[in-house]
Amino acid sequence: MIDVQTVSAYARLLHQDRAQAVLACAVCLIVALFQTLVPPYTRPVADAMQYAGMAASLADAMVSDWGRVNEILGTFFGPVYPMFAGVLAVFDADLAQALKCVSQDGAVCDLNGLTALFVVQAALTAFTAFFIFLAARRLTGDVRIAWLTLVIVLATKCFTHYAGLILTETPTFFFVGLFSWMLARILSDPIPARRDAILAGAALAGAALTRASYVYLLYFMVPVIVVWWRVGRGRMWTDTIAAAACFAAGAAAILAPWWIRNYVGFDLAGISGGYGTRVLIERLPYNLMTWREWAISLIYWLPDFGDSLATALFSEEQVRRLSWYHQDSFYMMGRGQFFLDVRAASGAQDNPLGYLLREYVWRDLGKHLAVTLSLALRGQWVGNYASLVGFILLPACVWVLARRGCAGRFLVFCLPPYFMLGLYAFVSVNVVRYNEPLIAVFALSGATVIVHLAAHGVDCLRRIRKQ
Repeated sequence: MIDVQTVSAYARLLHQDRAQAVLACAVCLIVALFQTLVPPYTRPVADAMQYAGMAASLADAMVSDWGRVNEILGTFFGPVYPMFAGVLAVFDADLAQALKCVSQDGAVCDLNGLTALFVVQAALTAFTAFFIFLAARRLTGDVRIAWLTLVIVLATKCFTHYAGLILTETPTFFFVGLFSWMLARILSDPIPARRDAILAGAALAGAALTRASYVYLLYFMVPVIVVWWRVGRGRMWTDTIAAAACFAAGAAAILAPWWIRNYVGFDLAGISGGYGTRVLIERLPYNLMTWREWAISLIYWLPDFGDSLATALFSEEQVRRLSWYHQDSFYMMGRGQFFLDVRAASGAQDNPLGYLLREYVWRDLGKHLAVTLSLALRGQWVGNYASLVGFILLPACVWVLARRGCAGRFLVFCLPPYFMLGLYAFVSVNVVRYNEPLIAVFALSGATVIVHLAAHGVDCLRRIRKQ
């Protein structure tokens, strides 16, 4: 026989914030491990092979010759992911052997040796999803929306997809997820919480040391925080400046040692060097598209069905340059002779990046911005149809949240991932995997509208029954 009092006690417990957080975290861990470890592992290719080789070399150096660690890290890649994988390999001989093997072309490798790395990465993706749950709960004040947001995030596998790959995405998204949670706390607090601002800055700095492009988001967020607290919340200038200063201090504490290391050891005033020029050259061929191709691209790059729909509506000649691997595609141009010619021309300049911006971007800025819009649309379709539905529902979501008095903080919460989307579209080919954190926006958008409609439907049924 069911003990009603016991059931009621458990129900009350599950309604407590801390209990729900523990349950959500457990769900995230179980789902992430299942989604990562059950499917067969895939052999690393391209960038993953580079990271594997770098991590294996770092593991060897940390055991035999620490002096080589600094040399191996260099300045091209961020230090977080190679060191993360390298440290794990120091403590797991099978992982070290597997990393060394998969970094070599054509080698026959036992991929099971990568399990330790993938388990830890699965845990990181679980916490990424958990941070989004906490952010959604904080932004909306509705645990139903938070749970549905979490379900959508986990169902899309936007983060766990990368847990079984040797790429920087997993730690990057972990730091971005932590930043998103701290940002949600900052936006929903009635007064500036300096601890949250410090942690937000530190988390974003961690993302920048994993993927250097996030340093620009750091610069962007300082004025955003100032405007939010001064205009959005009407706080005194002293509180506003203190919050922004805490955010900057948290970031500086993490970035400064690496910046000093680069400046002293490599004469580089920055956290990375050499990568920006390369990715911009790969992006420039897209500016060669005709206006007709630009219009077609808005259809072609829709999620899942876009390419087949565009192919059905237009001739093969009109869509082929929009594909990835056709020999005439803009993407392949950026990896072929066009890349070599422009790289050689820019390399002869004192400031290669400045030369590219001056000759290829500012000279026809209107076209570059138009193509940026097209590439931004291509890059935002994370989670396939979940992003399309969430994007369509954004106006309805803002309306629902406006009625609850929290639309402003939701819109500010959307700024960081959309800033990065625009940045990637402006300077790179903007593949979808760069923008996976956008799933937090789209999942929250869809969840908010669905919960609102469900609650409205339940209210209607209750009124009908009373009549």
